[in-house]
Amino acid sequence: MYTSNLIDNLDSVLPALPQELNFTPVHEPQTRNGLTIDNAFWVVNPQNDMVIGSGRSVHRTANFSTLWDALREGLIKANIDTQNAQVKFHALGGGAAMSAEIILKKYDFEKKLGEAAQLRMLVRDSHDQSIKRQIQAMVYRLACLNGMISMRERVGVAEKHTLNADAEVLGKVASEFPARLENEATLMQQMRRITTDREQDIDFFRNNVATYRTKTGIKINNKFLERVVGIYDSYRDLGQNAYRVYNTLTHLSTHVEAQRDGTEVERKRIRIEQDIEGVIHGEEFRARYTPNALLLAA
Repeated sequence: MYTSNLIDNLDSVLPALPQELNFTPVHEPQTRNGLTIDNAFWVVNPQNDMVIGSGRSVHRTANFSTLWDALREGLIKANIDTQNAQVKFHALGGGAAMSAEIILKKYDFEKKLGEAAQLRMLVRDSHDQSIKRQIQAMVYRLACLNGMISMRERVGVAEKHTLNADAEVLGKVASEFPARLENEATLMQQMRRITTDREQDIDFFRNNVATYRTKTGIKINNKFLERVVGIYDSYRDLGQNAYRVYNTLTHLSTHVEAQRDGTEVERKRIRIEQDIEGVIHGEEFRARYTPNALLLAA
């Protein structure tokens, strides 16, 4: 339990979780034809009496504040500067999942990147197991407000929902964010030196971003490809280089809009971000666009 003094300290680091996300889920046994189903239960939001998930006894749900407060305490332990931090919360599916975006304005990567950039953190959790519990950090490019997905490895931590969030662990991980993101910013700067060919870049987008799977095999979504190329062209001021390709990908994962009524934009953003992260960590992107001695010498 957090004491009132500690809670006050936590509130000075980052704001408390909003009320709509601050609840402990209730587990109710599932029944059929009047009989209880063994080892099955509904997950209920007691604030609105909505069923927000289902599960078995191995799935342990806890108030989202467990992770959020452990993170806030961890940031204190890590001496992370959160002054003037910008925080935005998202409640998904009636409280079934949550997402928070934190911009830490006190961390500036301009010296390494060559342009204004800050530290962005994403915090996510779910009661219905639809979203992995994770804390992720990345460079936040101010010119386009892109969250620059890390190229070499994920900068952050992911945990199973069955584990308790540990402030000591989160603090240790968070303490490494600034230095690790400085290294990422250096890589991004080096990407400007890797010249590319427009048609080859479009082929890369066609084969890695604009594909979808059908019963008969892989197909190309030409309408989406046109959109990707339009974004790519909008970054022409960056030059004909790998950094332009990288910004096109991170634009897709950051700037997401609903295409139809009823779409939860934040869930869509998470799905697209995972897809783009897979592309950025894929073999072809690493070979063609990620800085290494051979590419930089070319």
